[in-house]
Amino acid sequence: MRYILCVPVIVLLLFLLIGGGAEVLAMNTGFSTEPLSEDDVDTFLKNVNISVIEEEPKKRAIDCFAVNDDGIIAIGCSDSENKTVCIYTSEGEFQYGYRFECSGNFGVGFDKSILNIYFVRSDVAVAVNPDGGVESILKIKNTPENNVYWNNYVFLTRQKIRDVEYVLKNDIGVFNLFASSYSQLIITDESGKENIIYDVSSEQFLNMLVAFIGALVFMCLVASVVIREVIKLKRGNRTSQMS
Repeated sequence: MRYILCVPVIVLLLFLLIGGGAEVLAMNTGFSTEPLSEDDVDTFLKNVNISVIEEEPKKRAIDCFAVNDDGIIAIGCSDSENKTVCIYTSEGEFQYGYRFECSGNFGVGFDKSILNIYFVRSDVAVAVNPDGGVESILKIKNTPENNVYWNNYVFLTRQKIRDVEYVLKNDIGVFNLFASSYSQLIITDESGKENIIYDVSSEQFLNMLVAFIGALVFMCLVASVVIREVIKLKRGNRTSQMS
């Protein structure tokens, strides 16, 4: 009789374990995560406003990238708070993409054909399918192990898949020293042949040149104002001394 009573208890425990772990198993990431409340999920998704894009947007400097086992590439870019992630083949052909809003940095990762978008400021991971549907959303725990994963995996600049290497680089001359994003994605196959499949070096050089000139003009204007004020102050001191 005792053993008969144990059977439904064991079945119930198995059900709870499987059911309780379903949400965690729904998204495969390298992070340790925890569930979000339904209210938090709804609020977050309304704020980021994720949508699918079917036509390739204007190419911008690369903030982050990821490659899956089939050689499909995700490239993340920023235009202020407007973010895009574009999906390309290994030949650089645009497939589809996502547009969303985010005030901070973000990273990307693949779980087969599912794209994981990692939001740094809010510590949230969102899994989206190729149609733009949200498969899962979880909270990324603030742990030392997760911090290592952010730096060493999510924001890596080099990835190797089946003897093919994918590398982010800059080719913007002297501005390479000041760049916080990347202008090129280069693929090197097993024979050592390089193929640049994404390149915004010219545009990035022009943008940084304009920014540099603008900063230089601003500093010159500030310096001229300071010099004039110093001269006025010296003249005022001389006048007071003479009187």
